[in-house]
Amino acid sequence: MFLKKVNLLIPILILFFTSSCNKDYYSVGIELYDNQFSDLKSKIFPVFSYQESLDKVQTNNLSSLHLGIYNDNFFGKINSSFISQLNISSIGDFGDFSQEQENEGSLTDIRVMVEDEQITSVYLDLPFYNNTNDSDNDGVIDIYDVDPNNSLSDSDTDGLSDLEELRLGTNPLNPDTDNDGIIDSQDNETIGYNPDSQVYEIDSIFGNRNGEFDLKVFELTYYLNDLDPSNNFESLKEYFSNDDFYQEGFYGETLHDDKVKLDFNEISVFYNEDDPATEDVNELNEVNYFETPRIRVPLDTDFFQQLIIDKEGSDELAKQSSFNNYFKGLIVKAENFSDNLYMLLDLSNARVVINYDYNYYNANGTDDVTDDIIERKKKTSSIPFGGVSINLYDHTGYSQQIVDEINSSKENNTSKKIYLNGSKFISKLKLFSDGNSISEDLRLFKENDILINEANLVLYIDESIHGANDIYLPKRLYLYSFNNGEPIEDYNKDQTVDFNPFSRNTNKYTFGGFLQYDSSNNPISYKFDITNHVSNIIRHDSLNIDLGLTITSDIDNLFLRKGFISPTKTVIIPESSVSFPFPVALFGSNPNLQNISKQLKLEVLYSEY
Repeated sequence: MFLKKVNLLIPILILFFTSSCNKDYYSVGIELYDNQFSDLKSKIFPVFSYQESLDKVQTNNLSSLHLGIYNDNFFGKINSSFISQLNISSIGDFGDFSQEQENEGSLTDIRVMVEDEQITSVYLDLPFYNNTNDSDNDGVIDIYDVDPNNSLSDSDTDGLSDLEELRLGTNPLNPDTDNDGIIDSQDNETIGYNPDSQVYEIDSIFGNRNGEFDLKVFELTYYLNDLDPSNNFESLKEYFSNDDFYQEGFYGETLHDDKVKLDFNEISVFYNEDDPATEDVNELNEVNYFETPRIRVPLDTDFFQQLIIDKEGSDELAKQSSFNNYFKGLIVKAENFSDNLYMLLDLSNARVVINYDYNYYNANGTDDVTDDIIERKKKTSSIPFGGVSINLYDHTGYSQQIVDEINSSKENNTSKKIYLNGSKFISKLKLFSDGNSISEDLRLFKENDILINEANLVLYIDESIHGANDIYLPKRLYLYSFNNGEPIEDYNKDQTVDFNPFSRNTNKYTFGGFLQYDSSNNPISYKFDITNHVSNIIRHDSLNIDLGLTITSDIDNLFLRKGFISPTKTVIIPESSVSFPFPVALFGSNPNLQNISKQLKLEVLYSEY
C-alpha cells in the first residue's frame, strides 16, 4: 500500500517566495546576489532529460476519489472511476433496541418490541471539496466578499455591514433577505432565512460544471484484501490504476443507473421527529442542519434492506472482516459525458445514507398506558467509505509526439520535450552528463576554488501546446531521487513555511518548483533552487544521482507509491503526483533550434576564492 515517506504534490513556481500571494512575477535568470562577493559569476550547465511512461500506478487509499473525463487535444483523454469498501464498524443497532432484545422481548420494559425496520430511501453521498476561507470572519467567504480583509464591508450594499448581518442573522449576500421588497437595513422583521446556511466555493471540479453524465453504481463481487496474501499477509496489498474489476466481470447488482447534473447547493436535512414541547412549531418542517454540496444519488432500497437492515444482529455485520467478505464494496463509474468534467471527491466524507422507519412505543410522557400508542418513527444510519479504495485511470488517445519521445528515450536518447501527468508521464533528469561519468565541462569547473552561491533548474513551458494561459496547468512541480523516490537535500533543508492559513501547497518555497508568470500574467516556466544538491556534487564529490520530475499536489506529503514502466520494471513515485490529473508540456534538453533559448538548463551562480 504505502511504500514509505517522501514529499510531493501540486505546485506554483516562485523562486524566492516570501509572501502568501499565489502569483509573483520573476524574470528567469535574475537572482539575488550575495553582496559579500563582488566577482559573482554565472555558468550554464547542461541537463539531460528522458521521457518515461507509466503503465500503471499504485492508487489504493489516496486522499480523494477521482471521477470523470477530461479530453485534451494533445494529451488525450483521462477517464477515471473508483472502487471502495464500506466501513460498518460504527453502524450500531437499528431502531432503539438490538435484534437480540427484539427477539427475546422484555418482562420489565414494555417498550421493547419487534421494531420492523423498513428502509424508505438510500443515498450515495460523494461530497465535493469546498473552500470556506473567510479572512475577516464576517460570515462571507473571501471569493464573495467585496473586501475580504474588512469585516465592516457591505457585500450586498444594503446598508448593513457583513458583520452586522452575521449578528442579525440576515443574508449578507442578499439586500432583501426575505424578498418582501424592504431592504434589510430598513426591515424590522426578516423571516424564511436560516443563518446556518452557507455559501461555498467548490474548488475540486474541472471542466464544464453544467455538463451531464450517466452515473452508474454497482455491487463489487471481487474481494479486496487489505493484506497481501502473496507475502504471507505480512504487508499491505497494493492495488493499481488498471485494476478495473468491472471490466473483468466482478460486478453484481446495479444499484444506480441514471443521468446526473451537478448541484452545488447545500442539502437541507430536516428533523426526524416533532418535539411535543413546542406545540406551535412542527419540527418535521424545520431544517436540522445542512450538508455540504455533493453528488447525492438514490440507491436500490430493496438491495440494502436485504443486505443491511434485515441482517441486524447477524455475524455478517458483527465485525468489519466478516462484512468485507459478505459485501465486497461499490463500483462507481461515470460515462456519456456531455462535455469535459473531472471531479475530485472527498473520500473521508463519502458514505451510504440509509433512511428507515421502525416501530416505536410512544408513552406520550405519562405513566398511564391507556394513552400509549405504537407509531412509526424515522431514523437515519450512515455507512462511510472505508477499508480499501482504488482510483482507476484510463489514459487513451495521446499524441504521437509523446509516443515518439517515450520510444526515443528507451533508446537512451535525450528528449526534445518533457511531458508530465502524475498517473501517466514522468521524466528522468541527469545533471552535467548524459551518463554516469563526469563531463569535461564539470571536471574543469571542479578544479577551481569556488563557492556555489545559487543553483537553479529552469524548465520552460511549451506554449504551442498550452496556449497563453492554461488554467489547468499544475501550480507546482516536484524534484526527487529517481532511483528511490527520496527527496533531495534542498527539500530536506528547506524549513520555510507559508503561514497564510488559506494557502495551499506553498511550504518549502525556497526549494520552489512553482509555476512562474511573465509581466503579462502568462505562465512561462518552473524553477527549482537546488543549490545544496549541486554544491555537494561540485565541491564534495557526492553522487550525481538521476532526478525524477513530476507534478505535485501537496509538497508536504511524504508518502511514496509504486509505478510500473513495464511489466517488469518498477519505479517509486511521490503519492502527491498521482493525485493531480492534469498535464504539462515542457521543453527538454534537446529542443529544435527555434526553441533553443528555452532549453532545459541548470544556472549556477558562483564565486572564486
